[in-house]
Amino acid sequence: MKINHLLATTGCCFLLLAAPSMAAQENTASSSDAEVAAEEQLDEALKRFGYLAGLARGCVVDDQQGALEREVLDLNGSITRLFGIDRAFLFSSAFGYGTSIEVSTDECIEVMKNYELRVARHRAAAGGVK
Repeated sequence: MKINHLLATTGCCFLLLAAPSMAAQENTASSSDAEVAAEEQLDEALKRFGYLAGLARGCVVDDQQGALEREVLDLNGSITRLFGIDRAFLFSSAFGYGTSIEVSTDECIEVMKNYELRVARHRAAAGGVK
């Protein structure tokens, strides 16, 4: 009888001591999941931005392509400073892919509008970093 009582008491004490630790692990796991989701969201946004920049390159005339490419290089440098080289690679590789897609003249109006809007949002978020 004493052994059963001792085991029950030990088990209860263990649960009382372990409960806060287990709750902390659950909170850590959920905050970790949220961080991972935010990281993935940023990666996807940079890929979409790079792809849009590549599409925009196909929408400008030959005389403007140099200026747009310089702007994309500036954006890539800004992304490198803000988010690191891995994220800048995501942007630049998506840009390369976007340059391989042919865009119709009708679609170019929307592409250029979205590109200019996205560049403005990036510059505002980066604090005017060029």
